[in-house]
Amino acid sequence: MKDHFTLEQKVGQLFVLGFQGYELDRETRLLIELIRPGGFLLFQRNIENLDQIYDLTNRLRDIAGTPGFLAIDHEGGRVDRLKQLFAPLPSMAELADTGMASLRLGARIIAAELEATGFNVDFAPVVDLRLPHSMMTDRCLASSPMEVVRLAAAFIGELSKRRIVTCAKHFPGLGGAVSDPHFSLPRIDRIKRQIQQEDAIPFVRLFDQIGMIMIGHAHYPSLGDEKPIPASLSSRVIDGFLRKKLGYTGISITDDLTMGAVTSLGFKPDIFLRAIEAGNDLLLFSQTTPLVEQAFHLILRAARGNTSLRRRIDESVERILTLKAQMEFLPPRYRTHLRARITRQIDKLRKSLEPARTLVTRTT
Repeated sequence: MKDHFTLEQKVGQLFVLGFQGYELDRETRLLIELIRPGGFLLFQRNIENLDQIYDLTNRLRDIAGTPGFLAIDHEGGRVDRLKQLFAPLPSMAELADTGMASLRLGARIIAAELEATGFNVDFAPVVDLRLPHSMMTDRCLASSPMEVVRLAAAFIGELSKRRIVTCAKHFPGLGGAVSDPHFSLPRIDRIKRQIQQEDAIPFVRLFDQIGMIMIGHAHYPSLGDEKPIPASLSSRVIDGFLRKKLGYTGISITDDLTMGAVTSLGFKPDIFLRAIEAGNDLLLFSQTTPLVEQAFHLILRAARGNTSLRRRIDESVERILTLKAQMEFLPPRYRTHLRARITRQIDKLRKSLEPARTLVTRTT
């Protein structure tokens, strides 16, 4: 299938773009027409009401031409992108602490919300370990690698029933981060054995169940990069560790390349070329900036003059199109009734957590 794509179309498939507003403005439309990205990432800033977001995801699906990734970060808790449409949803971490039944119900609700709004990719679950002093604690399912696997597999299973592609994050594990990569580059001083035998285990055990792996923005000196560099830009982490050492053959996607952990290195287009050369298949931008267009042209120029880079891009496009060929969009039945039903389910779930919350309050 990729053989029918021009080089420009292949490079476009590597981009997943976010933008401002409830509609595409003229500038964004022109950028999308130029790049023809492989997918889109939406946030609360793009959501006005249920009909508006469903219409927007449908329009973006048409714009993508080939099946497009229509993605959102939706975990519940502090990463609940759809709470203004339905009702606030407890975090998967809180539900995991309550028990498997609660987590499965929460995952079913998330799947129904995504189906009702037209999304086909959820950048979840978080499979980072819940480690002491981590800035990720309230988003992590458990501290034990195998318990994370058990809980994450249940989450993935519920979303798969609604044809939602999942993305495990943040490889090789952000549980050891004490600073936030949105603002600066965390340094994680876990030794190589800990990363291999603990942090990486949930990713490895879920290889066959997930659609993608998101590469985190943290520096891991024990994996071979002495100079501060995010894992998302490291060939040692992606090509060496994830693919050659662990044997991953699926799609890898960067975390948002507009985050401080990356921009603090110097927000230049060659960083994005470096991300492709390191082994990423998809480049994620939460917002459209002039650098997105510059990155597109830079990667295109570099590929025209470099056979090995074209081969590297072909590998990525093959993985991307293989996953897209498995995706199927079926408009939800009785969509107008889904909002009330989902809201009732969230209310029921929250009420079921009240005894546990009361017990925690009393014991603390």
